[in-house]
Amino acid sequence: MTNWPEEILAASFRDPSGRVFRQQGRLYRSVSSTGLADYLCFTHSGLAEQLQEQKSLIKFTEDRRCNGDLFLELDELPFISYPYEWCFGQLRDAAILTIQITLSALQKGMILKDASAFNVAWQRGKPVFLDHGSFTIYHEGQPWQAYLQFVKHFLGPLLLMKYQDVRHLEFLRNHLEGIPLDFLSRNLPLKTWFKLCPLLHIHVHAIFQQKCSNSRRSIQGKQPQMPRSRLQDMLQSLLEYLTRMKAPQEQTEWGNYYQDTNYSEKAFSHKKDLVQQFVCQVQPERTVDFGANTGVFSFLAAEHCKLVIAADGDPKAVEFLYQQASKHYPQVYPVLQDLNNPSPGLGLFNAEREPFFPRAKADLALGLALLHHLHIGSNWTLQHCLELFARTAPNALLEFVPKQDSQVQRLLRSRPDICSDWNLPALLATCRQYYHLCESLPIADSERVLIKLQHRL
Repeated sequence: MTNWPEEILAASFRDPSGRVFRQQGRLYRSVSSTGLADYLCFTHSGLAEQLQEQKSLIKFTEDRRCNGDLFLELDELPFISYPYEWCFGQLRDAAILTIQITLSALQKGMILKDASAFNVAWQRGKPVFLDHGSFTIYHEGQPWQAYLQFVKHFLGPLLLMKYQDVRHLEFLRNHLEGIPLDFLSRNLPLKTWFKLCPLLHIHVHAIFQQKCSNSRRSIQGKQPQMPRSRLQDMLQSLLEYLTRMKAPQEQTEWGNYYQDTNYSEKAFSHKKDLVQQFVCQVQPERTVDFGANTGVFSFLAAEHCKLVIAADGDPKAVEFLYQQASKHYPQVYPVLQDLNNPSPGLGLFNAEREPFFPRAKADLALGLALLHHLHIGSNWTLQHCLELFARTAPNALLEFVPKQDSQVQRLLRSRPDICSDWNLPALLATCRQYYHLCESLPIADSERVLIKLQHRL
């Protein structure tokens, strides 16, 4: 093994105490001499072992030293999603984890110097902390230097989602450093000025920040102090507030899809049987379910494969999916994703945060009750629809929903019917341009049809 990394991850350049890189297919983090004292306190205090045992922190082992740096080998997660791809519950649970880790660190004489939402990912249905370099030695009286970052990445967006609209989380796509305080304060409703948590952590905080930025005098003299007991009280108060937060009960266009469908009990049961048979036939390790809705078929696929990426554009549907997955289907990874505008590469040179589609590569792609939304609802061509699946997986299972179906009529209600090619023969002909094997399976007691697609081995 050579001493130098083959591929430094683009997102790790901001950490002055180390880098994350891949070498010979393995994932490593370097700890530089500037971060060594913090790392030794992190391990010798027992904090690292405690957090790993609690499954709150990605596991690591010390590997070797190289040019004064210590290399840690990390467990690699099978799928990474970003905060702007989460539902309310995911962001709240990631915030709770961040506060819990900070409190645990304080008990061991340490504290988090970073509280970015991008330091959290998902492992078997639960949030897990990624950044081993975020732990630093705590000095008595020191305020939490990551407090503002926590407010901008977690508390502020959650309050916007709670009091205004769950779609406000999309602002994190444009504000990778967190949603600005002044924006948060201006866009929260008047009633939040009369609620203690928003008042203190958003509105008063924004006023204080504005006064400081408008001051021409240099800030000199003593640095602000916060006794450890007061810091712990603040963190505990935030933890209790976040734990009580409930997801907003907003009505969305497709959030109740499976409660508003024309499937008979017999048809829905037969569809599930057909899906299960195909998943068992393919035996995929990774499945991506495009248009997963509340996850009925994601959960079915999860019984036969190691990982399911369940993507949907409806926040209410993804919220329900997440709550179910976190309790019963830990191999399902929910992702809030609009296929018409999927997550692009973001950050420095558009490389810090990967686009969605490269992360969604799989052995099997599901597109159940989806194609009519893309073709009729969003004007995708049939070729576009099939490219989505052919670029993602060598096997696919699609569903054809004819024009007379009530869900298609719902799409056509407010627009002219310009989709003369929306028929089964045209769709099958397009499928054969992208997949070698194509088989249609009528769903009993229904006019809908499943289409099995495979490349020849």
